[in-house]
Amino acid sequence: MIRPLLFINPLILKDGLARVRSWRAPAIIATYLGLLGLFAALAFSTQLSGAQRPPTGYAQVGSNAFTALALVQLALVCLVAPGLAAGAISGERERQTLDVLLVSCVPSFGIVWGKLVASVAFMLLLILAALPLFAVVFLFGGIDGGQFLATQLLTVTTALAVAAVSLFLSALFRRTLAATVVAYGLTFGVIAAAWYVGSGLMAQGHFRAGEALLFGNPIQAMLTVLRGPGPFLNPVGALPLVITTGGGFAPAPLLMPGLAAEPWPLTVAVELAVVLLGMTGAVLLLRERPGPGGRPD
Repeated sequence: MIRPLLFINPLILKDGLARVRSWRAPAIIATYLGLLGLFAALAFSTQLSGAQRPPTGYAQVGSNAFTALALVQLALVCLVAPGLAAGAISGERERQTLDVLLVSCVPSFGIVWGKLVASVAFMLLLILAALPLFAVVFLFGGIDGGQFLATQLLTVTTALAVAAVSLFLSALFRRTLAATVVAYGLTFGVIAAAWYVGSGLMAQGHFRAGEALLFGNPIQAMLTVLRGPGPFLNPVGALPLVITTGGGFAPAPLLMPGLAAEPWPLTVAVELAVVLLGMTGAVLLLRERPGPGGRPD
Protein backbone atom coordinates (compact mmCIF):
# COMPACT_ATOMS: atom_id res chain seq x y z
CA MET A 1 0.00 0.00 0.00
CA ILE A 2 2.84 2.40 0.79
CA ARG A 3 4.87 1.80 -2.38
CA PRO A 4 2.12 2.87 -4.84
CA LEU A 5 1.43 5.98 -2.73
CA LEU A 6 5.01 7.11 -3.26
CA PHE A 7 4.24 7.67 -6.94
CA ILE A 8 0.44 7.66 -7.30
CA ASN A 9 -1.03 9.92 -4.65
CA PRO A 10 -4.23 11.94 -5.16
CA LEU A 11 -3.08 14.65 -2.74
CA ILE A 12 0.00 15.39 -4.85
CA LEU A 13 -2.18 16.01 -7.89
CA LYS A 14 -4.86 17.94 -5.98
CA ASP A 15 -2.54 20.25 -4.03
CA GLY A 16 -0.06 20.61 -6.88
CA LEU A 17 -2.68 21.68 -9.40
CA ALA A 18 -4.40 23.95 -6.90
CA ARG A 19 -1.11 25.71 -6.16
CA VAL A 20 0.03 26.30 -9.74
CA ARG A 21 -3.44 27.35 -10.94
CA SER A 22 -3.66 30.26 -8.51
CA TRP A 23 -2.27 33.72 -9.22
CA ARG A 24 0.20 33.31 -6.36
CA ALA A 25 2.31 30.75 -8.24
CA PRO A 26 3.45 33.04 -11.09
CA ALA A 27 3.81 35.90 -8.61
CA ILE A 28 6.12 33.83 -6.36
CA ILE A 29 8.15 32.62 -9.35
CA ALA A 30 8.50 36.14 -10.73
CA THR A 31 9.51 37.54 -7.34
CA TYR A 32 11.96 34.69 -6.76
CA LEU A 33 13.65 35.11 -10.14
CA GLY A 34 13.58 38.89 -9.83
CA LEU A 35 15.40 38.83 -6.50
CA LEU A 36 17.95 36.31 -7.74
CA GLY A 37 18.49 38.32 -10.91
CA LEU A 38 18.93 41.51 -8.91
CA PHE A 39 21.52 39.92 -6.66
CA ALA A 40 23.27 38.43 -9.70
CA ALA A 41 23.46 41.83 -11.38
CA LEU A 42 24.78 43.43 -8.19
CA ALA A 43 27.36 40.67 -7.72
CA PHE A 44 28.65 40.89 -11.28
CA SER A 45 28.66 44.68 -11.39
CA THR A 46 30.56 44.88 -8.11
CA GLN A 47 33.11 42.29 -9.17
CA LEU A 48 33.60 43.75 -12.65
CA SER A 49 33.91 47.38 -11.57
CA GLY A 50 37.36 48.84 -12.00
CA ALA A 51 37.90 49.49 -8.31
CA GLN A 52 36.82 46.04 -7.20
CA ARG A 53 38.24 43.90 -10.02
CA PRO A 54 40.11 41.00 -8.41
CA PRO A 55 43.74 40.47 -9.42
CA THR A 56 43.13 36.75 -9.99
CA GLY A 57 40.99 37.45 -13.09
CA TYR A 58 37.50 36.50 -14.16
CA ALA A 59 37.58 33.07 -12.53
CA GLN A 60 37.42 34.78 -9.14
CA VAL A 61 34.56 36.93 -10.44
CA GLY A 62 32.60 33.80 -11.34
CA SER A 63 33.39 32.13 -8.03
CA ASN A 64 32.31 35.14 -5.97
CA ALA A 65 29.14 35.67 -8.00
CA PHE A 66 28.19 31.99 -7.77
CA THR A 67 28.76 32.02 -4.00
CA ALA A 68 26.47 35.03 -3.62
CA LEU A 69 23.78 33.47 -5.81
CA ALA A 70 23.92 30.11 -4.04
CA LEU A 71 23.58 31.69 -0.60
CA VAL A 72 20.74 33.96 -1.73
CA GLN A 73 18.93 30.99 -3.26
CA LEU A 74 19.35 29.04 -0.03
CA ALA A 75 17.92 31.97 1.92
CA LEU A 76 14.96 32.32 -0.46
CA VAL A 77 14.20 28.60 -0.25
CA CYS A 78 14.22 28.83 3.55
CA LEU A 79 11.79 31.75 3.30
CA VAL A 80 9.41 30.01 0.90
CA ALA A 81 9.39 26.49 2.35
CA PRO A 82 7.67 27.21 5.71
CA GLY A 83 4.98 29.26 4.00
CA LEU A 84 4.18 26.39 1.64
CA ALA A 85 4.25 23.50 4.12
CA ALA A 86 3.20 24.99 7.47
CA GLY A 87 -0.43 25.22 6.41
CA ALA A 88 -0.66 21.88 4.62
CA ILE A 89 -2.41 19.99 7.43
CA SER A 90 -3.57 22.82 9.70
CA GLY A 91 -5.23 24.40 6.66
CA GLU A 92 -7.23 21.22 6.12
CA ARG A 93 -8.22 21.34 9.77
CA GLU A 94 -9.32 24.98 9.51
CA ARG A 95 -11.37 24.23 6.39
CA GLN A 96 -12.87 21.25 8.25
CA THR A 97 -11.72 18.86 5.54
CA LEU A 98 -9.13 16.96 7.59
CA ASP A 99 -11.72 14.47 8.85
CA VAL A 100 -12.65 13.73 5.25
CA LEU A 101 -9.03 12.85 4.52
CA LEU A 102 -8.75 10.73 7.65
CA VAL A 103 -11.74 8.56 6.73
CA SER A 104 -10.66 8.21 3.10
CA CYS A 105 -8.75 5.26 1.69
CA VAL A 106 -5.50 7.26 1.86
CA PRO A 107 -3.53 6.23 4.99
CA SER A 108 -1.76 8.67 7.27
CA PHE A 109 1.55 8.09 5.54
CA GLY A 110 -0.04 8.84 2.18
CA ILE A 111 -1.50 12.11 3.50
CA VAL A 112 1.83 13.27 4.91
CA TRP A 113 3.81 12.11 1.88
CA GLY A 114 1.41 13.76 -0.55
CA LYS A 115 1.47 17.06 1.33
CA LEU A 116 5.27 17.01 1.52
CA VAL A 117 5.78 16.21 -2.17
CA ALA A 118 3.23 18.83 -3.25
CA SER A 119 5.04 21.46 -1.18
CA VAL A 120 8.56 20.51 -2.24
CA ALA A 121 7.59 20.14 -5.91
CA PHE A 122 6.87 23.86 -6.13
CA MET A 123 10.23 24.67 -4.54
CA LEU A 124 11.92 22.36 -7.04
CA LEU A 125 10.18 24.36 -9.77
CA LEU A 126 11.71 27.54 -8.35
CA ILE A 127 15.17 25.97 -8.22
CA LEU A 128 14.90 24.70 -11.81
CA ALA A 129 13.66 28.08 -13.02
CA ALA A 130 16.79 29.72 -11.60
CA LEU A 131 19.26 27.41 -13.37
CA PRO A 132 19.78 29.79 -16.35
CA LEU A 133 21.00 32.46 -13.91
CA PHE A 134 23.56 30.05 -12.49
CA ALA A 135 24.59 29.01 -16.00
CA VAL A 136 25.83 32.55 -16.68
CA VAL A 137 28.52 32.04 -14.04
CA PHE A 138 30.13 29.27 -16.08
CA LEU A 139 31.01 31.86 -18.73
CA PHE A 140 33.50 33.32 -16.24
CA GLY A 141 34.80 30.05 -14.81
CA GLY A 142 35.89 29.51 -11.24
CA ILE A 143 33.20 26.89 -10.51
CA ASP A 144 33.30 23.25 -11.57
CA GLY A 145 30.49 20.78 -12.04
CA GLY A 146 31.05 19.08 -8.70
CA GLN A 147 30.65 22.32 -6.77
CA PHE A 148 27.51 23.17 -8.74
CA LEU A 149 25.90 19.79 -8.07
CA ALA A 150 26.85 19.88 -4.37
CA THR A 151 25.30 23.32 -3.86
CA GLN A 152 22.09 22.36 -5.66
CA LEU A 153 21.85 19.12 -3.67
CA LEU A 154 22.32 21.06 -0.43
CA THR A 155 19.59 23.48 -1.49
CA VAL A 156 17.15 20.67 -2.30
CA THR A 157 17.77 18.72 0.90
CA THR A 158 17.48 21.91 2.95
CA ALA A 159 14.13 22.59 1.30
CA LEU A 160 13.04 19.04 2.12
CA ALA A 161 14.14 19.34 5.76
CA VAL A 162 12.46 22.71 6.29
CA ALA A 163 9.27 21.48 4.62
CA ALA A 164 9.21 18.28 6.70
CA VAL A 165 9.63 20.17 9.97
CA SER A 166 6.98 22.69 8.88
CA LEU A 167 4.64 19.81 8.01
CA PHE A 168 5.16 18.30 11.47
CA LEU A 169 4.34 21.67 13.05
CA SER A 170 1.28 21.90 10.82
CA ALA A 171 0.06 18.61 12.27
CA LEU A 172 1.00 19.66 15.80
CA PHE A 173 -0.71 23.07 15.90
CA ARG A 174 -4.38 23.63 15.22
CA ARG A 175 -3.86 27.01 13.55
CA THR A 176 -1.82 27.77 10.46
CA LEU A 177 -0.60 31.07 11.87
CA ALA A 178 0.96 29.41 14.92
CA ALA A 179 2.54 26.66 12.81
CA THR A 180 3.95 29.20 10.34
CA VAL A 181 5.42 31.47 13.03
CA VAL A 182 7.10 28.56 14.83
CA ALA A 183 8.36 27.13 11.51
CA TYR A 184 9.98 30.42 10.53
CA GLY A 185 11.46 30.80 14.01
CA LEU A 186 12.99 27.33 13.96
CA THR A 187 14.31 27.79 10.43
CA PHE A 188 15.98 31.08 11.30
CA GLY A 189 17.34 29.84 14.62
CA VAL A 190 18.68 26.48 13.46
CA ILE A 191 20.18 27.67 10.16
CA ALA A 192 21.03 31.39 10.14
CA ALA A 193 21.44 32.24 13.82
CA ALA A 194 23.29 29.01 14.64
CA TRP A 195 25.74 29.58 11.77
CA TYR A 196 26.37 33.20 12.77
CA VAL A 197 26.91 32.41 16.44
CA GLY A 198 28.93 29.28 15.68
CA SER A 199 31.27 31.15 13.31
CA GLY A 200 31.74 33.85 15.92
CA LEU A 201 32.54 31.31 18.63
CA MET A 202 35.05 29.56 16.39
CA ALA A 203 36.74 32.86 15.60
CA GLN A 204 37.02 33.61 19.33
CA GLY A 205 38.58 30.24 20.08
CA HIS A 206 35.52 28.44 21.49
CA PHE A 207 35.95 25.53 19.09
CA ARG A 208 33.82 22.89 20.80
CA ALA A 209 30.76 25.14 21.13
CA GLY A 210 31.28 26.53 17.64
CA GLU A 211 31.50 23.11 16.02
CA ALA A 212 28.37 21.99 17.85
CA LEU A 213 26.43 24.88 16.31
CA LEU A 214 27.97 24.43 12.85
CA PHE A 215 27.37 20.67 12.77
CA GLY A 216 25.06 19.87 9.85
CA ASN A 217 24.54 23.55 8.99
CA PRO A 218 23.82 24.03 5.25
CA ILE A 219 25.37 27.51 5.14
CA GLN A 220 28.65 26.20 6.54
CA ALA A 221 28.61 23.22 4.20
CA MET A 222 27.88 25.38 1.15
CA LEU A 223 30.62 27.87 1.98
CA THR A 224 33.12 25.06 2.40
CA VAL A 225 32.11 23.54 -0.94
CA LEU A 226 32.55 26.87 -2.73
CA ARG A 227 35.52 28.31 -0.86
CA GLY A 228 37.36 25.27 0.40
CA PRO A 229 39.03 24.91 3.82
CA GLY A 230 41.96 27.15 2.91
CA PRO A 231 43.91 29.56 5.11
CA PHE A 232 42.80 32.52 2.98
CA LEU A 233 39.28 32.47 4.39
CA ASN A 234 38.02 34.82 7.04
CA PRO A 235 35.72 33.84 9.96
CA VAL A 236 32.71 34.21 7.69
CA GLY A 237 34.14 31.61 5.31
CA ALA A 238 34.55 27.89 5.63
CA LEU A 239 37.26 27.98 8.29
CA PRO A 240 37.61 30.50 11.09
CA LEU A 241 41.03 32.11 11.46
CA VAL A 242 42.95 32.82 14.63
CA ILE A 243 45.71 35.36 15.13
CA THR A 244 49.09 33.72 15.62
CA THR A 245 51.82 34.96 17.94
CA GLY A 246 53.64 36.52 14.99
CA GLY A 247 50.65 38.65 14.08
CA GLY A 248 49.51 36.56 11.11
CA PHE A 249 46.48 34.38 10.57
CA ALA A 250 46.17 30.62 10.62
CA PRO A 251 43.24 28.20 10.41
CA ALA A 252 41.71 27.46 13.77
CA PRO A 253 42.28 23.91 15.03
CA LEU A 254 39.12 21.86 14.71
CA LEU A 255 37.95 19.05 16.94
CA MET A 256 36.25 17.38 13.95
CA PRO A 257 38.49 17.81 10.88
CA GLY A 258 35.89 16.22 8.61
CA LEU A 259 33.52 19.08 9.34
CA ALA A 260 35.87 21.51 7.60
CA ALA A 261 37.16 19.22 4.85
CA GLU A 262 33.95 17.84 3.33
CA PRO A 263 30.94 18.72 5.48
CA TRP A 264 28.29 18.66 2.77
CA PRO A 265 27.72 14.84 2.66
CA LEU A 266 27.26 14.88 6.44
CA THR A 267 24.90 17.85 6.15
CA VAL A 268 22.84 16.07 3.49
CA ALA A 269 22.63 12.97 5.72
CA VAL A 270 21.54 15.06 8.72
CA GLU A 271 18.87 16.84 6.68
CA LEU A 272 17.52 13.57 5.28
CA ALA A 273 17.32 12.26 8.86
CA VAL A 274 15.36 15.40 9.78
CA VAL A 275 12.99 14.70 6.87
CA LEU A 276 12.41 11.16 8.14
CA LEU A 277 11.81 12.34 11.70
CA GLY A 278 9.47 15.12 10.60
CA MET A 279 7.39 12.79 8.46
CA THR A 280 7.27 10.15 11.20
CA GLY A 281 6.11 12.71 13.76
CA ALA A 282 3.41 14.05 11.44
CA VAL A 283 2.14 10.52 10.69
CA LEU A 284 1.97 9.67 14.40
CA LEU A 285 0.07 12.88 15.13
CA LEU A 286 -2.46 12.12 12.42
CA ARG A 287 -2.96 8.56 13.65
CA GLU A 288 -3.76 9.89 17.10
CA ARG A 289 -6.67 11.81 15.61
CA PRO A 290 -9.18 9.36 14.12
CA GLY A 291 -11.97 10.70 12.02
CA PRO A 292 -15.65 10.23 12.89
CA GLY A 293 -16.40 6.56 13.06
CA GLY A 294 -12.69 5.66 13.01
CA ARG A 295 -10.48 5.37 9.97
CA PRO A 296 -8.87 2.38 8.29
CA ASP A 297 -5.09 2.70 7.96
